[in-house]
Amino acid sequence: MKVILSNGLSLRRVTWFALAVGCGLLMAQAQVADVRRDATVTAVERAMPSVVNIATTTVVDNTDPAFRWRAEFFGYRVRPQLAEVPSSVGSGVIIDETGYVLTNEHVVKGANRIWVKLMDGREIEAERVAGTRKTDVALLKMKTKEGDKFTPMRFAADDDLLLGETVITLGNPFGLGGSVSKGILSSKSRRPANEDSALDVADWLQTDAAINPGNSGGPLINVRGELIGLNVAVYREGHGIGFAIPIKRVNEALSRYFTP
Repeated sequence: MKVILSNGLSLRRVTWFALAVGCGLLMAQAQVADVRRDATVTAVERAMPSVVNIATTTVVDNTDPAFRWRAEFFGYRVRPQLAEVPSSVGSGVIIDETGYVLTNEHVVKGANRIWVKLMDGREIEAERVAGTRKTDVALLKMKTKEGDKFTPMRFAADDDLLLGETVITLGNPFGLGGSVSKGILSSKSRRPANEDSALDVADWLQTDAAINPGNSGGPLINVRGELIGLNVAVYREGHGIGFAIPIKRVNEALSRYFTP
């Protein structure tokens, strides 16, 4: 039986109208929510699982100097009082599913132990496989369990760079954990501020995305979530000037002992 309302509309017609309005509202809400998920957010979501925090420790001699002097004066041998202390924090990039990690050499140089913290909270000890001061690129290998798999970051093609394109830094600034900053690619061939630098990099990438202590070794990515550089330094005498080693130079440094 067809039900007719007092205003002449059928119940079926009213029901369909209500459903249409409800669906329209749901679609509108979904569209509003999606507005936030722009290219930057998508790139971060794609890249963040490959970003790690790095902490190192070194062994120091804590023997009291006065005690050492007195003991040596009277001809006694002194056994060093060794202690393991935190020495640096930085960032890194997983580049292979078996647990290889890319970072800066200065982050892990002289470290007695290296710890890698993943974005899911796991902490895994790692060892330095290779690295050079000249390029400031180091390769680590996490001490994984059999069957462990990790999410590697995709590399951009060498020289696939556009001046003014949006770039994103990911890392561990000041040891505070995972952080994101966005800027543009300001220069593709910036020389280090100190021409006497031991670093053999004549074409650093320059960006105004924030690169702070602890970001060293972290990734500089494009809006496709691809690695275009390795964060290395910030220019202390100017605001908004950070530098990264271009992926081309990173590949050259890695080519001797690893192919991602």
